[in-house]
Amino acid sequence: MDQPFPGLPPADGEPFNLGLALGLNQAFGVVAGRCSAAQAAAFCRIREEKLYKRYTSDWRQFCPRFLNLSASQVDRIIRVWKQYGPGIFELSQLTRISEPTWRELEPLVRDGALHFNGEAIELDPENAQKIAAAVAELRRDYMPAKEKPEPTVPEILAAIEKRGEALAAEFKELARRKFHGDDLTRLEQALHRTTHALQQIQTIYGLDPPQ
Repeated sequence: MDQPFPGLPPADGEPFNLGLALGLNQAFGVVAGRCSAAQAAAFCRIREEKLYKRYTSDWRQFCPRFLNLSASQVDRIIRVWKQYGPGIFELSQLTRISEPTWRELEPLVRDGALHFNGEAIELDPENAQKIAAAVAELRRDYMPAKEKPEPTVPEILAAIEKRGEALAAEFKELARRKFHGDDLTRLEQALHRTTHALQQIQTIYGLDPPQ
């Protein structure tokens, strides 16, 4: 590959070659989570060693101008690189994964392979379909389901009120049928027990309705 900046020393030119070679199309791939480990390492070196200052003093200007990515996008790539290393990028080249998914899969990725069902599947483009299927199965069968947050008190009360309205509507519908005999007795007893239970809660805990 030709040196994009002839005046740049070779030691500095290598990360620039990697970064600038992205172009617009490959920049789209980075946004889609398909940045390679080599590209992430190049971005990290460019920022950490401040190599961009040869061309502009502002990192936020350098990224869109020379890398075709926003500074926040590149910063995120660097953060992921520093936090997780090359493995997450090697796997994401073959199938889309999130950071939480990588944290679950990381122990299974060793020596350039995904270890699954007793098999070491090499992280190679030829195995992309197999890798994607293995990751999908791991997500489905082995990873803990995302826990739902505890409902708030207003949410709980809203749900109770909704069920109370539904219960009242059921009693009203039964009362309209004008039962006789044992059916009427059972309806009256059910309504009395329900009303009494609610009144006890109101009395015991001093939950008087507002005047």
